[in-house]
Amino acid sequence: MTFKVTINGTGIGSCALTGKETDGLNVTFEDGTIKEAFLSWKAFRQLLNLKTGQVIRPEGRPVPANGEKAK
Repeated sequence: MTFKVTINGTGIGSCALTGKETDGLNVTFEDGTIKEAFLSWKAFRQLLNLKTGQVIRPEGRPVPANGEKAK
């Protein structure tokens, strides 16, 4: 899966997902799902995982969301 993300800036701000003041980045996704929204780094990673269909195990290894075995 391919998608384009524009990073408009980085710094400290209020995360659009959690509402908490945190370190993160302001992003826009070309598909229009997110437009100039500030996200924490954690929220950004979670969004990328959702968009790519991967689930991250606690030990940090990605697992395909469709149940296939990871390579």
